[in-house]
Parts: sequence; C-alpha cells; structure tokens
Amino acid sequence: MNKIAAAKPDAVFNTLNGDSNVAFFKQLKSTGITAEQMPVMSVSVAEEEVKGIGVDNIAGQLVAWNYYQTTDTPANKTFVAAFQGKYGADKVTSDPMEAGYNAVYLWAEAVKKAGTTEVEAVRKAAGGIALDRPEGLVTVDGDNQHMYKTARIGLIQPDGQIKEVWNSGQPIKPDPYLTTYAWAGGLA
Repeated sequence: MNKIAAAKPDAVFNTLNGDSNVAFFKQLKSTGITAEQMPVMSVSVAEEEVKGIGVDNIAGQLVAWNYYQTTDTPANKTFVAAFQGKYGADKVTSDPMEAGYNAVYLWAEAVKKAGTTEVEAVRKAAGGIALDRPEGLVTVDGDNQHMYKTARIGLIQPDGQIKEVWNSGQPIKPDPYLTTYAWAGGLA
C-alpha cells in the first residue's frame, strides 16, 4: 500500500480475488486515500464481497462485471425476489451466482436442441442458443462456446449495492483467446 500511495497513480486496476480484497481495501482506507482521490476498478468484487470487505472500506469504488443485483431487467426482479424469498431478504445475488444459474438453463436448452445428453452433441447444439436471463440477453457463441454478454461498470453505494454507471449497450462477442487485440511483442 505504501508503494501505491507513493506512486500516486490516477487509478488502480484491481485483479485480486477473495480475502485479498478484504486486506487491500482495509489497508487502502487506513492510508487515508479516498475513492475520489484514487479510484480502484475491481474485476472480482460483487455484492457478497462488498459485505466481506465492509462497505465503509469500499463505498465509492468501481467494479466491472456483467451482472449486479440491481441490474434493471424484469427477469432480474423475479430472480432476486425468488432468491431472497428462499434465503432471506439480507442475502445478495452476484455475478458468479447469476452465471451459474444461467448455465443450468443454457445446458438444458442445449440438451433439448440436441435431443440427447451426449456431451459432444450438446456442445455442438449449444452454439447460437440465446436466452433472456437476469442480466439480459446471453448467447452462446457457436465457434468457441463462450458467451455474448453485456459489459457493465458499477459504483459501490453506501448501502453495499452496486449502481450501474455504464454498460456496453448490447452483448459483446466473446474473444476468450484475445486474438483481436494487439499486445506489445505479443499477439496481433
């Protein structure tokens, strides 16, 4: 944290996972650096992690993911209500949770399309399947089996929820192997 504070970056791109985020954000707060002074963009922090980190340690920071509990779709309102109805009004949904939920429905649709549970037939049938899920429209790419999804940036609110402040406007074609990006000395 001392090195970050001394470098005085305009922002920090955070790829930490799990409990490492708890220590990171608690230490960041202890330095006196605020989100306004040095925003942190986290790619592995969802509503559940906000609870573990402590909202006082992370409110005002940015996150990037495909789904938040506050994502404004009719399917998400139903999803959140059913989840909280079963597990409690204080429980939160998250991107990994919603992705797992979606996977079951996408697999079932692929099985239906394939007419079998044989793995190779289901894999081939999955391409092109599109469903309206809590995050919005998701589509399985026929070439690489990854998902077209909407990218979202959110701002952590003082109540621990994430307010979407930007989205890609439509699902983005997946590029799981980063073949369309140029890297210095790397792929073209």
